[in-house]
This record gives sequence, C-alpha cells and structure tokens, in this order.
Amino acid sequence: MFCSNCGAQVNDNLTVCPNCGAIMQGNKPNVTAASTYVGPMGDPTPVLTWGIIGLAISCVFGIIGLIFSLIGLKKYNNYKSFTSGAYSRQAEIGKKLSIAGIIVSIAVTVFWILYVVVIVLWVNKYTGSLYC
Repeated sequence: MFCSNCGAQVNDNLTVCPNCGAIMQGNKPNVTAASTYVGPMGDPTPVLTWGIIGLAISCVFGIIGLIFSLIGLKKYNNYKSFTSGAYSRQAEIGKKLSIAGIIVSIAVTVFWILYVVVIVLWVNKYTGSLYC
C-alpha cells in the first residue's frame, strides 16, 4: 500500500505512515482496553481525595467533615457501580478513610455538644442566670 499523502510505500497492517504521520485510508486504528478513556467515574483518585479531606476536616469541624466523608463514600459507591465491582487499592483506602471520617466527625460533634452544655451549666451555676 502507498501513502496518499507522501506516496511512500507502507506496510498493509500499519495505520499511520511512518514517513509523514498521515493516517492510512482503509486502516482503522485498533482500540484496546488499555487505551480506552474511562472517564472520571472510573478514576479511583476522587474517592481517596474525598476520604482524606473528610477525615482531616472531621478532626476539627465535625458536621463539615461528616459531609465530606459522606461524599467520599458516595464517590466510592459510584466508582464500584461504574467499574462493575473492580478492585482498586486507592478506592478501598478512600472508602476506609471516609468511614473513619464519619466516625471521627460524629465523635467530634458529640464532644462539642457536650462541651457547650457543660459551659452553659457552669455559667448558670456560678452566675444564677444564662445571661451575664
């Protein structure tokens, strides 16, 4: 076969002319699974990222961390359903971090609620009123 762009002789199984880089007419490139773009739903990185952010924020801001951790868990579920349950180390770590973030955020929220209640009771005990 000859290249229609530069006229060089090209092997029949090639899809691109080695001389000029033109795509050969009649030969379509083979698309393999490794070169197929899977899109954002098939990428486990957001699961890990949301898990890390959720856990980190949960340590100080319970409710906000809970929201981020729940988003991470939702991303994990979307990833698993999109990839038909394929295993990914990043996604599994992200799931575990999201669950840890949920637990920590609940504990931190309970701590802050108890802290406020104790302060209110202490102020009430020593001043006789909630208003100073």
